[in-house]
Amino acid sequence: MLETDAGVDSEKLSGTLDVEVSSVALDAHYDPQAVARVLRKIDWRMLPLLGFVYSISLIDRTNLGVARISGMGMDLNLNIGERYSIASMVYFPPYILLEIPGNIVLRWLGAQSWITICVVGWGAAQTGMAFVPSWGLLCLTRVLLGAFEAGFFPAMAFIITTWYKRHEVQKRLAIFYLTAISLTGFSSILAYDLQLIGDRGGLRGWRWIFLLEGLMTIALGLLTWYFIPDFPDKNTFLSKEETKLVLDRIEADRRDSLPDPITLRKVLKHLCDPFLWPCGFMFMSSTMPAYTIAFFTSILLSGM
Repeated sequence: MLETDAGVDSEKLSGTLDVEVSSVALDAHYDPQAVARVLRKIDWRMLPLLGFVYSISLIDRTNLGVARISGMGMDLNLNIGERYSIASMVYFPPYILLEIPGNIVLRWLGAQSWITICVVGWGAAQTGMAFVPSWGLLCLTRVLLGAFEAGFFPAMAFIITTWYKRHEVQKRLAIFYLTAISLTGFSSILAYDLQLIGDRGGLRGWRWIFLLEGLMTIALGLLTWYFIPDFPDKNTFLSKEETKLVLDRIEADRRDSLPDPITLRKVLKHLCDPFLWPCGFMFMSSTMPAYTIAFFTSILLSGM
């Protein structure tokens, strides 16, 4: 009887030890100063550049208003009917429809390749706006702009979440947004300065807005190939020890340090999340007035 009790106690003790050992986080043994140093390295490598590129995407999609009052409206007859409103609107259907497919492609191609394709692609579309001879082709370039920009913002948010623990993501997203919004505040000043180039090189002032901002975007897209980090398990700017630290922290936080296969069932599961749609509605409610201001304020002020 004593032997049996001893055996039971031994099993209980063994089970308790197993639970205690398994409950120790994978990242518990890392020096906090080393963790902070690696996080700073990731922050400086990722957040300023991502914020700057996102600010360029906001500038490229909303510079239509300044271009119109700089001569585009007259040259392309945008004052007929609702042409200007339509040219502004056609950007959004491809932008909405291609966001989810864009993040699926992101997983297949990797962050560096996909982001470079997106940025260079919308830079080319922006450059093409400088040479459109008609309202119809302007709408076509706006559709292409929306298609290429669709994959960028979701990719940025997704990539940031793969590098940090859940409670660390909010601050990084805030820095990312703050950088982008702060720089975007100078977009109208930049567009105004560019249109002052005037009729040079056979191009009207408003065409220089699209041309120079588009070429700047393409150059920035090429830089992203070299500086935007890929997913943690594929990065090349951290040492092996630093990469292991990042992966261990993510695994301890939510057990998905390595990517799992994307299936239709998983996509539908997330789309059916009841918390997803209210968040989307709140984001829509905040962006609608922002786009209204961006597209129409310069036009309203010019008519006063």
